[in-house]
Amino acid sequence: MIANNISLILYVTGIITASMLMVYISPRLVFEKILRVEIAYGGLPEIIERHWGMAIFVTGLLLIWAGCDPTIRKPVLMCVSLNKAVFVGTLLLNYKKVPLKHLSLMIAFDTVCVIIFLAYLMGCA
Repeated sequence: MIANNISLILYVTGIITASMLMVYISPRLVFEKILRVEIAYGGLPEIIERHWGMAIFVTGLLLIWAGCDPTIRKPVLMCVSLNKAVFVGTLLLNYKKVPLKHLSLMIAFDTVCVIIFLAYLMGCA
């Protein structure tokens, strides 16, 4: 099932992941208005936040590229799975410091992506 639809899955997950370009464009909008998390502005914290948004955007582009180029699919899925798993794990391990309520959709999406990508990589799908 997953293997037969992997290109579509990668396009959809890639577009959703790439939407984090909004963090690069407007970190205040994403963090304060959508995620309801206060962050520092100006200087290094804002540069790091914007860089994080750009890095996730590029990850989304790689997923889209992997959707149409099977030769890069496995390494991209391994890297993206690791990235998303570490992000979710870090959030969950720091649940006392992080307002997970506002991040639950992001956590669920990334967890489902990791499960689907790993199932594909292991040939279970």
